Amino acid sequence: MKSGSRSALLLMWFIYITIQVLEAQEAKVPPEVTGYLKHDVTLPCQFIPGPANTNITQVQWEVKLPKGEKFIVIVFSNIFGHSVPDTFLKERVEIAGQSLIIRDVEVGDAGEYTCIIATFPSGSFEGTTNLVVQEQMLMLPRMIAAGVFVLIVVTMCATTYFIINRTRREASVRYRVCTETVTCD
Repeated sequence: MKSGSRSALLLMWFIYITIQVLEAQEAKVPPEVTGYLKHDVTLPCQFIPGPANTNITQVQWEVKLPKGEKFIVIVFSNIFGHSVPDTFLKERVEIAGQSLIIRDVEVGDAGEYTCIIATFPSGSFEGTTNLVVQEQMLMLPRMIAAGVFVLIVVTMCATTYFIINRTRREASVRYRVCTETVTCD
């Protein structure tokens, strides 16, 4: 009876540890990234390791275009280095850590990008992010920031002006009082 309950406890402990390891490890990517024409964009990908010692052996990015075409964008291996297949992205991509950088974004770059991280001994993990390409960066946030900055500067200048004016006026009144009376405090 005791050996049966010991086996059951050992099995439960093993399942508990396995679930924790599997839940903790992932390739974390945002669901959507916005890129702007003629600007660079970074598609973030981060491997979240579990409690076990895990080594990244390869990082690969794939793209699935809106028309359904799917191909490898870039591969990085600790042993073999970088490999960039001959595609329309060939001269414009690089990997930084596990993230993909696309330089000089074009409309045709839009699509679903998948980051695939091969690890040892845990296996492969992947995450998919959607790249949306827009023609122009929205100017509204920049305009609001500039407006707030101007408002703060104008407020500081006006406050300084009124403080200096008041100080001069008080000094002028005090000087007149002292010169017109016999005793000054």
